[in-house]
Amino acid sequence: MNEYLKNEIKLLLADDDPLVRRSLRMIFDLHDITVVGEATNGEEAIEATARLKPTMILMDVNMPKMDGIKAAKIIKTKYPETLVIILTVNNQHEKVVQAIRDGCSAYVLKDSSPEQLIEIVESVAEGRYFVDTSIANDLLINLVHGTPLSQTQKDSTQLTGREKEVLQLIVNGYSNKEIAGKLDITLRTVKAHVSSILIKLNVSDRTQAAVLAIQEKLVEPTEM
Repeated sequence: MNEYLKNEIKLLLADDDPLVRRSLRMIFDLHDITVVGEATNGEEAIEATARLKPTMILMDVNMPKMDGIKAAKIIKTKYPETLVIILTVNNQHEKVVQAIRDGCSAYVLKDSSPEQLIEIVESVAEGRYFVDTSIANDLLINLVHGTPLSQTQKDSTQLTGREKEVLQLIVNGYSNKEIAGKLDITLRTVKAHVSSILIKLNVSDRTQAAVLAIQEKLVEPTEM
């Protein structure tokens, strides 16, 4: 595991294929990332989250009883601090958009290399988000031509100049710590700005703020 990560990753694996879970556990064990439990469907994932308190969940989309997208939405509603990575063999952009709308931090394909998967997990733990490059184009097309992320009232016009700077850096994939360094402000100040941004945009986390910023053109696309 990355020695510079501030907090230990406690990972829950949710996949109905035992071979996939076994392979993933082996990969994470080799990189000293703790797997605290496993689930075979969405309902088990919700129960395991309540019981095991993982910091992150690697969630398959297609599972019996309850799929990963629905389970992720429930988990993010009940446990907003729990990070969720969606893992799938599908590349349907509708599911990508739904996952991000519901607060998931990453959407990756099952054929990703072990090295890439570890990098993504560690990046998400640092507060970043990730969408596999093979499906990123479909996602952007859907964001441009699809329905808005939120139909509820938002107050994006009230963002201060500094908040717009922070939002731009969030969209660019920077963690709170990196934003503090780039803007030469304290981490506490960054967190305060992020909280204010979330309130004004009426979203629940950084990922949704980034997606909404793209949709509403609150940041410069050339800087992304």
